[in-house]
Amino acid sequence: MGWTEASTIQRSLLEWAEEAGWEHIPGQEQPRDEHDVIVEDWAREALLGLNPDLVDDPESAELVLHELNQAVLDANNGLVAANERLTVMLRGDYSFRTIDGKHVPRRLIDFEVLDNNRFVVADEVTIAGAVKPRRFDVVYYVNGFPLVVAETKTPVKHSVSWVNAAKDIHDVYEEEYPNFFATNVFNVATEGLELRMAPIRAVPDPDSEIWAPWGSTEDDPRVVTGPARVERAARLLLRPETILPILKDLVMFRHARDASEIDVKFLPRYPQFEAALAIHDKVLADRPGGLIWHHQGSGKTELMAFAAARLLRDDAVIEKFGGAPTVIVIADRKDLVRQTAEMFETAGMPRLSVPEDRHDLHALLRSDDPCVIITTVHKFAEAGHLNDRSNIVVLVDEAHRSQEGKLGDAWRAAVPNAKFFGATGTAIEDKDRSTFKLFGDPEDPDFVMSRYTPEQSIADGFTKPVIVEGRSVGFSLEKEALDEAFDELADEEGLDEDEKVYLSGKASHIETILSNPERVAAVCGDIVDHYLTYVAPLGQKAQVVAYNQSLVIAYARAIQAELERRSAVMPDGRLREVGVVMHVADAKDTPKEYRKYMLTPDQEEALKRRFKKVDDPMSFIVVTAKWMTGFNAPIEGVLYLDKPAKEANLFQTITRPNRPWKNPVTGQRKDYGRVVDYIGLAKAIGIAIAGPQAKTDEGDDLNVVDASKLAGKFVTDLTRLLHLFASVDTTDASFESLAQAHERIPDGSVQRAEFVEAFVALQTVWEFLDPHPMLLPFKQQYLWLAKIYESIRPKDVSKAFLWARLGAKTTELIHGHMNDVAVKSMASRTVTLDAAGLALVKRIAEQLRLSTTGQTGEEQGDVYQQVLDSIEARLRRRVAESESPVYKSLAQRIEKLRAKAIENVEDSLAFLQAALKIAQDVVAADRAADEGDEETLERLADPQRGVLTQIVEENTPPGLHTIVPDIVDRIDAIVEEVAYTGWTSSDSGDKAVRRELRSALKNYGLPVKGDLFDRTYEYVRENY
Repeated sequence: MGWTEASTIQRSLLEWAEEAGWEHIPGQEQPRDEHDVIVEDWAREALLGLNPDLVDDPESAELVLHELNQAVLDANNGLVAANERLTVMLRGDYSFRTIDGKHVPRRLIDFEVLDNNRFVVADEVTIAGAVKPRRFDVVYYVNGFPLVVAETKTPVKHSVSWVNAAKDIHDVYEEEYPNFFATNVFNVATEGLELRMAPIRAVPDPDSEIWAPWGSTEDDPRVVTGPARVERAARLLLRPETILPILKDLVMFRHARDASEIDVKFLPRYPQFEAALAIHDKVLADRPGGLIWHHQGSGKTELMAFAAARLLRDDAVIEKFGGAPTVIVIADRKDLVRQTAEMFETAGMPRLSVPEDRHDLHALLRSDDPCVIITTVHKFAEAGHLNDRSNIVVLVDEAHRSQEGKLGDAWRAAVPNAKFFGATGTAIEDKDRSTFKLFGDPEDPDFVMSRYTPEQSIADGFTKPVIVEGRSVGFSLEKEALDEAFDELADEEGLDEDEKVYLSGKASHIETILSNPERVAAVCGDIVDHYLTYVAPLGQKAQVVAYNQSLVIAYARAIQAELERRSAVMPDGRLREVGVVMHVADAKDTPKEYRKYMLTPDQEEALKRRFKKVDDPMSFIVVTAKWMTGFNAPIEGVLYLDKPAKEANLFQTITRPNRPWKNPVTGQRKDYGRVVDYIGLAKAIGIAIAGPQAKTDEGDDLNVVDASKLAGKFVTDLTRLLHLFASVDTTDASFESLAQAHERIPDGSVQRAEFVEAFVALQTVWEFLDPHPMLLPFKQQYLWLAKIYESIRPKDVSKAFLWARLGAKTTELIHGHMNDVAVKSMASRTVTLDAAGLALVKRIAEQLRLSTTGQTGEEQGDVYQQVLDSIEARLRRRVAESESPVYKSLAQRIEKLRAKAIENVEDSLAFLQAALKIAQDVVAADRAADEGDEETLERLADPQRGVLTQIVEENTPPGLHTIVPDIVDRIDAIVEEVAYTGWTSSDSGDKAVRRELRSALKNYGLPVKGDLFDRTYEYVRENY
């Protein structure tokens, strides 16, 4: 006997259903005619049981059944509209006409006490009356209403999959018998190896995210796969505890806004389902809130809509709190509010309000009317206390951003007894902020109530992987010529040393490098080349993130010019275009060239719609902050990143291209998104993707301070400080009072120094404690002292004018000495060993007499660890035998080497060369220890000083050899004092080291030019 769907997955679905509480009745045994959709005997039984007044009013009961059947037949005129109408009826929200003309709501399903319903699973259900009879594999009935249709296929035919089952539902069954799907909650398609669910009229596609998998956020997608995932999905999805909550609260309909759109039914994905129910449960349990940490792009806005709908519709919530809740949805930007409101509105969200301004918001919240309010966090500023109700639920989108700090405090103060739920794709945990502590419930594991990881989202097909392509933007800098040119400028302008240092420091900024016209041209040329080669052929669009507003404009112009130069056109011959989106202030000092990019919300929306259309020539959008987060454009295939970012902002930025997308013209789907990194963020991207962990160890938390004791100290210090101004009226805000205060702390006096030091300390405590109630009586005196402090702070306006006068010249000097700007593609962050790298590994192995066997291509990723472990093993043996400091020195070098970031081939080779040097020193140390050669051991214990000694000895007159150690000590000391991490790439750092080296040599009467200086400097630069 061969395997068939009936003998495998179909039979399993029936068995799993019976275990979940469904009664199995074969289709041919149902009490229904093959033309009927509703099993009327079961529906009538439920109607009378749930509406006792109809027992004595059979005619009204028949009218209910008649109206239900009419609504089912109306599916022939439009399935989605009929399904929406019947969803309202099945929820109990519809009033049916009685025999005497009244309209009364009727319960058709008991959503509270599930045992009051009849759950039947039927197989081989036949429907007739159209072209030809059709037979459904498995149908799940509740009180006679077919709520789920499952189509199965055989698991043993390679050419057959769940897609074939989905096509049967969409192309055949729903087309020929739409009435059978009028009461449908969702459909299921499976061949036993994969299971997908979808609403009616969902177009099947192998990569469809609408035909969605089901599962649990507790499962590892790498472990629960294949038939095991199918069983897990079926047991979780096809049970009354899942189907009925979806029907009651979580089915939504998006209505067409114009003739180009159609009505669409949409359903929650399983992470949204779990989180929406968890929010509802926490509200009923009167918990303070919770944190939802779901991967970027997995539908957090829809999740909030589902959660709001469930809370507003639930009688248990109304009973618990004595009234229907108010749900506040908070976003941190106006465009996100607009997007969220649009989504809620099209989903048919009841009682929706979007306040125009803060006064409108405050009025809404002071009332007790239940509704959904969608607003920005900024409208809570200066709100004060608004409402004490405990049935206010706050759902915060992008919970990691401006919801912390003063704005976050403001909305918590406005509705202090509300429940606060934060949804984020990028939780933050650092010394200043913790999304976990702000929203997390301590009862939840790791302070997270719902976690949906990037790995789960990608495995489910809800988001796509993102590939990061590294770029190196190199250039040569004529340092000496630049120094000379800068000195000439300083002489011409009569600058003193302080002014030179100020100008140099101001110009030594990343913006100076990024704004070099040659660099802009090289990067934008590479962007266009990459886009036309890899992205444009797929019909996808590009986003470019630039450092600041001026560079946004520069990049937009350069990219547009490059597109015109290459005649880069759309398939219809129109030239590709570049758009700009950035915040432009409507202020007097806003540069004229910025004003043309000042967009109204409607203009920005229009640009967004253009960008999302595959046939629109708007191919690039250049931004600096806007659209980096909260922007959902599945057509975006690549993000070109040339702006430093980190952690949460970086993660949100690089996930812009991760949305699934299908080209409506070619049918080709996006396999992955791309990020092309011009700024060198590989390591930061790795940290951002890994994400933070909630700190659960109290020992790692911030120091705990007794606030009352600190407030007491504040009062004591304030009183002591006020003694400086005895008899001065601190309530007087006049100029005379200020003059009196200045007389008590004259410039340059001990009193002024005492005041500044004491006030800065006082200010720190105030900022920490405010708004502690103990501070309130002293607020006026503190603010008076703060004004005194501000009045005596030095105001160096000359430096600002200096930059305004000479900044452009200085920047132009630097750009003029940056040559050979070139962009080159970097290797993957996964380290690869080329021939040179393997040769170095062999040399290390020869030094240490290690085996090189087994280092195959598959194991190359571990070779670095093997090298370090091998050297350390050799060191450990010697450390146990010897007290020599050489081994401590070598061990420290190993630790530094282990911490070195390896991100590309060049770094790999540098790492191996350093490892080879250490291996050679280990062997030399062993030999010197065996031979008692103390001089060699001393040199190896401090290899830098050893080489410096050799350089100085070789370039010092014979009579001075006795003071060589003193000279080396001096050089070593001053370099350690002056140098800092990254000094070699900083002009000011390089100058400081050169200057101190010359000073040291001069002190000993040695030449400050020539071989001694050159060799010493080169060695210091290489090794310090």
